[in-house]
Amino acid sequence: MYMTIERSSRQWFPPAKVAVLLLLILGTKAEVMKAQGAPSADQKLSLKGAVDLALKQNLDIQIGDIETATQQQDRVIARSELLPHASFEADESDNRYNLKAQIGIQIPNVPHSIGPYQAVHVGPTFSAPVFDLTLIRQYEASGHRLLASRADEQTVREETVLLTVSEYMAHLRALASITAAESRVELATRLAHQADDLLRDGVASKIDVSRAQVRLREEQQHLIDAERDADTTLYALKRIINVPDSQKIEFADQQDFFQTPSLDLSDPLLTALVQRPELHSLAESIKAAQLTHKAAVAESLPKFTFDGFWNEQGQTFNKATPGYEYRVSMRVPIFTGGRLRAERKSTALAEQRTEKQLAQERNQVTEQVRDGQVELQSALHQVDLGRQEVQLANEEVTLSQGRFQSGVTDNIEVTQAQDSLARANDTEIGALFRYNIARAQLARAVGSVEQTYTHP
Repeated sequence: MYMTIERSSRQWFPPAKVAVLLLLILGTKAEVMKAQGAPSADQKLSLKGAVDLALKQNLDIQIGDIETATQQQDRVIARSELLPHASFEADESDNRYNLKAQIGIQIPNVPHSIGPYQAVHVGPTFSAPVFDLTLIRQYEASGHRLLASRADEQTVREETVLLTVSEYMAHLRALASITAAESRVELATRLAHQADDLLRDGVASKIDVSRAQVRLREEQQHLIDAERDADTTLYALKRIINVPDSQKIEFADQQDFFQTPSLDLSDPLLTALVQRPELHSLAESIKAAQLTHKAAVAESLPKFTFDGFWNEQGQTFNKATPGYEYRVSMRVPIFTGGRLRAERKSTALAEQRTEKQLAQERNQVTEQVRDGQVELQSALHQVDLGRQEVQLANEEVTLSQGRFQSGVTDNIEVTQAQDSLARANDTEIGALFRYNIARAQLARAVGSVEQTYTHP
C-alpha cells in the first residue's frame, strides 16, 4: 500500500511584488530598445537624432560596410600569394609498373614488370615565391581598391544623411501644412457660421452661405492631403533609419522648420574638390588600375620560385628513411596565343576609362556646387517673400471679413482672401522646405553633409 502526497507548485505573489516584477520587465525592454537606438515612446526624435540613427542602422550603410570588409579580405588573399606556403602530406600506395613501358626497352633476364610493392611518403612540403613582380603589383593594387571601397562607403553615408534630412524635412513640411490647413479650416468654419448669421439677419444671401460652405470643404480637403503627406513621409523616414513600422515617433524640432540656418563655407568649390569621397574613390581606382596594368606587363618577366619537401619514404613505416628535395625554378612565358598582349591592352583601357570618369566627376561636382549656391540664395529670398505674403494675406482676410460683416459687400472678397492666404501658406512652407533641402544638397555637394548634421 502506497500513499502519495502531492504539493501544488503554484505560489501566491503579493500584488506589490507583481508590480515590481512588471516594472523590471518593462525597464529591461526599454533598455533593450534604447541600446538598439530606437526612440522610446516618450522620446522625441530630433533631426540630429534621426541622422545618428540612420548612420547606425541604415541597411545601405551596412551593405557598404560589408563591401569594405570584403575588400579587406581580398587584400589578405593577395598578400598570401607573396608569403611562403607549407602543407603536410602523407600517402601510402601499392605500385606495379611495366618495365618496357617505363624505359622503352626490354632488358634480358629482367622481369617483365616491377612490383607490386608498397610505398609510403610522410612529411611536409613548401613553396615560396622568390621574385614575382605580378604578385607584388596585384597586392599593391588591392590596397588602393580597399581605399576606394572606404571612399565609396563614405559616399553611401553622405547619401544616407541627405535622404534622412530630405525625408525629415518633408515630414516637417507636411506637419506645417497640417497646422496651416487646420488654421484655415477653423477660419473657414467661422466664416461659414458668420454667413449663416448674416443670412438670418437678412444681410447676406443664400449664395453667400453656399460659397462659404464650398470654401470650408476645400480647406478640409487640403487638410486631408496634408495628413496623407505626413503619413507617407513618416513611412519613408522609418525605412531610411530602419526602425519598425509599429514604432511611434514624435518630432522634437517642428519649429526649427521655420528657421533658416546659414551654411558657413569659405570656398565651397575648393572644399568639394578636396573632400568629395567620389573623387577620392576614383583617384584610388586610377592607382589600382595603373598597378593592374603594371601587373599585366610583368606577366612577361621571369618568375622565380623555391619549393621542395622533406619526408620519410619507404615500403612500410618501419623501413622508412628520410628523403628530401629542394628546388629553385624559373618560368618565362614564350607564347600565350596573344593573351598577355590582350591583358596589357585591356588594363590600359581600364585605366583610361577611370581617368575619364574622374574628369567627368570633377565637372559634375563643380556643377553641383555652383547650382547649390544659386539654389540656396534663391530659396532664402523666396522665404522672405513668402513670409511677407502671409502677413499681407492675413491682413486681407481680416479686412474682407470686416467688410462682409458690415454688409458693404458679399463674401466673394472673403473667399478670394482665403485663396490668397492658402497660396501664401503654401508658398511660405514650400520656400522653407526648398531652403532646407538646398542647404542639405549644398552640404552634400561640398562633401560635408554628415559633419553638418551630426555636429550642428
